[in-house]
Amino acid sequence: MLMDLGGPGENIAPDEGGGGGEQLSEEAKARFAGAAAAQQQARKDEKKAKKRDDGVAQMILRFLSDTQRIHLATLISRLVALDCPSPFLLAVLSLVSADSAKAVEEYLAEQGGAPQIDPKSLAPLGEDALSTEANLGLEQWILSMELVLATDPERILKSLIVDEGNIDGTVLQLTTFVLEEFLKEHGKAPAFLDLQRVSIAILQSVFENYMHHAPLPAPKEGE
Repeated sequence: MLMDLGGPGENIAPDEGGGGGEQLSEEAKARFAGAAAAQQQARKDEKKAKKRDDGVAQMILRFLSDTQRIHLATLISRLVALDCPSPFLLAVLSLVSADSAKAVEEYLAEQGGAPQIDPKSLAPLGEDALSTEANLGLEQWILSMELVLATDPERILKSLIVDEGNIDGTVLQLTTFVLEEFLKEHGKAPAFLDLQRVSIAILQSVFENYMHHAPLPAPKEGE
C-alpha cells in the first residue's frame, strides 16, 4: 500500500525529497487512523445492535413467562424469524413496555435524530374515547414507529411486505394485541374487529410515505 502511495517507478528514502518520507508517513498515518476509527465505529454499532437484539430476546422470554402475554411472544418470535429489525419490533412494543420505549428513544438518539413527523390523527378511536394522556401516548407510539421506519425503511419493509405489496399479517396481529392491552389498561374494551380496523389504519399511516422502498413483487409466469 505504501508503494502505491509513492507512485510507479519511484523509490522514496527518508532523507530524500526535502522531507517527502516524513510527509508520506503522515499521510499513511492519517489513512490508517481513519480506517481504524471506521472499524471502531463499526464494532460499536455491532455491539449496540447486538444489545438491542438481546433485549428483544429477553423480552420474548419475559412474555413467555407471563401467561397473559404468551401470544405476544409468539408473534414477536415470528417477526424475528422474518428478520424484522429489532428497533421496529421495539417500537411496536413501546406502547405497553417501558423498557422498549427507552430502547427506541436511545436508538433514535444514536441515529442523530430522525426527521420530525407530525403525529397522525386518531379519529378512528373517537374523540372522547380516551383521556388526553392516553391519546398522547398513542400519538407518541405512532410517531415512534414512523421515526424508526424512517431510519431504515428498505430493510424494515423488505422483512414485512409480502405478495402484491401487502403488509405481513403477523405485524398487524402484534399491533392489534398491543393496542388491545393498552386500551384495557385505560378501561376500554372495543370489539376485536374494531381494534383490527384501527390497527390497519395506524399501520397504513405509518407505512404510506415509505412504500416506494418496498421490494417490487416478483413477476408472474408468462409476463
